[in-house]
Amino acid sequence: MKFGQFELIRWHQDVTPEDSIRRSMEKVELGDEMGMDEIWLAEHHFSRHGLVSGIFSMLGNVAARTKNARIGTAIVVLPFRNPIQIAEEAATVDVLSGGRLTLGVGAGYQRMEFEAYGLDIGEARAKFREYLSVIKQAWKPEPLTFKGDFIDVTDVNVLPKPHQEGGIPIHIAVSTSPESVDFAASQNMPIIVGGPTAAIGQVPDVVRLWHDRMEHYGNPHEHIDLAVAVNVYVAPTMEQAESDIAGLEDVIEQDFARVGNPRTADGKTPDDYKHWEHRDRDRGIAGQSARDAGILPLVGTPEVVIERIEHWQSLGINSIRCAFGVAGLDQGKMLDGMRMFSEEVMPHFAEKGVVAE
Repeated sequence: MKFGQFELIRWHQDVTPEDSIRRSMEKVELGDEMGMDEIWLAEHHFSRHGLVSGIFSMLGNVAARTKNARIGTAIVVLPFRNPIQIAEEAATVDVLSGGRLTLGVGAGYQRMEFEAYGLDIGEARAKFREYLSVIKQAWKPEPLTFKGDFIDVTDVNVLPKPHQEGGIPIHIAVSTSPESVDFAASQNMPIIVGGPTAAIGQVPDVVRLWHDRMEHYGNPHEHIDLAVAVNVYVAPTMEQAESDIAGLEDVIEQDFARVGNPRTADGKTPDDYKHWEHRDRDRGIAGQSARDAGILPLVGTPEVVIERIEHWQSLGINSIRCAFGVAGLDQGKMLDGMRMFSEEVMPHFAEKGVVAE
């Protein structure tokens, strides 16, 4: 079992943005000391849902504060930036970290973010696929020449090159649509599941579909355990674990219900978001379905969390990215919960694997 760390850096109303970021960086340092395999940051803009707007600046700070864990983006929204700039920024972080970067990328899904940047969500998918090609080619030894629908450059020497030979590993965030999973498999790239996928409650199905499509394209895949981002909080008793975090993110969730929903002010759903039209309803249905299937929050005593992780393993999930605690939780309790997870949960899975049924 692999354990990583996922930092969304949500902004609680009782904590300043500056302190929210500082607290998260303290968690990052502790995570590296605990032996987290990976530490991932999520890019978001303009809401309490996440404060990682300058994701490459923050990654540079994470690289400086850590020694062993790989660091990653979950995700960089490709349409928001010129892909050549992304290639440069990512390569710089890879150099600074000694080759520890994994670049997670996606097309984005929050309508408000696109509108604030003056971008057309309808072009996001096309831009995403072209930008992905640009980034991969920009890391090659020779100067970049690329002529596409959005990028047209000749003999551009993109520097620096990544520290990792052959370029930085790229993972692709997917929705629950078979098309997005198929595209990732066609590119021989791992997928990032969580966020909208986890909310809709289809993680095990999406994981199985990716393995099936990798097999279809003849790409080796048996050795790859796809990671899932989940909330984790460990405390000495169930009562404390549940009461410590109860209601703390209610305001943030209200904000997320606004920005995470594609409907416009007049209640209409843009054509490019029709597949998200019933997201709120689907989240509720999926949440109940997950509970019925025994997929429960990783919140509780070490013994309870161990039991719930073992159930995830029985579904074929052997890598978890832990979003420790919740925004607004007392920082001392946050760090104590992380230490308890490290000392009492992680050792249980050190040399133990469960094969999916």
